[in-house]
Amino acid sequence: MHSGHLRKNGDSMKVVKAHGIKAPNSAILAENIIKNSEDDEFILMLSKGSDNGLERVAKKYGFTFEVENSEKEVVVRLTKAEVKELDVTGETCPGPIMLVGDKLRSMVIGERLKVASKSSEAVEDIAVAIPGMGGKVLDQGTENGKDYVVIERIEKKPTSTAAVDRDKVLVVQSNGTGNAERAYATFIFAKAALSMGKEVTIFLLMDGVSIARRGNAKTVKHPSFDRLDQVMAETIQKGAQMYVCELSANFRGIKQTDLVEGAKLAGAATYITLLSDPSYAVVNF
Repeated sequence: MHSGHLRKNGDSMKVVKAHGIKAPNSAILAENIIKNSEDDEFILMLSKGSDNGLERVAKKYGFTFEVENSEKEVVVRLTKAEVKELDVTGETCPGPIMLVGDKLRSMVIGERLKVASKSSEAVEDIAVAIPGMGGKVLDQGTENGKDYVVIERIEKKPTSTAAVDRDKVLVVQSNGTGNAERAYATFIFAKAALSMGKEVTIFLLMDGVSIARRGNAKTVKHPSFDRLDQVMAETIQKGAQMYVCELSANFRGIKQTDLVEGAKLAGAATYITLLSDPSYAVVNF
């Protein structure tokens, strides 16, 4: 077997000469090339009749399949299929991730999907969740006034049953400023975890989102502690990541610009991804 590259319009295309490899081993060869190469297009040069099974491999990984037969050999060209597009602009949480999930399930391994939205939060939410949904993020950015993420469907790896060290803490707050004790506990426990060397994420949802609304936490003061807004700011400065549920915020008319510094809107996909991560210990307030 020999491999090399063919120049085509200035681009390099992988060419593999494998005349001695018969079916079904030729299909196994093609699958290994796809899995272990970043090439979007390559040519297999095989002996006559050795292309059986290659079309199945091409479809499995989202490649188009072209065959040219001659008297001495068969030349198979496999090309990565075009990127599909999905615009989720205007969809409210959890609409975007549900649409992407439906689309992803209909795709074969290797197919690619470009998801765009005018909401950067929606795109970021999708990008966070994709690795746990049988996808891989290939690219993310901004184009024509919209944020986008390019996803490739991959083979979902089985969940490991091995023991996992819980070196992260997820603090979930759903009560808000109406329950001062729980509001303070959210950040006091988070600060304690940070001091223990843990990675801390705070997720505010339901009434909990009121804490992150600019000015609200200033009204909460316990005699034994600094004002709630000061405790919150200190916790964020020490390294805690704080997310605010987009759906809950929408219910209360809260936008990203209404939030305190360091707080970030996030959708249902981000929350579920965090909950699904076995390295997180979850604390609810």
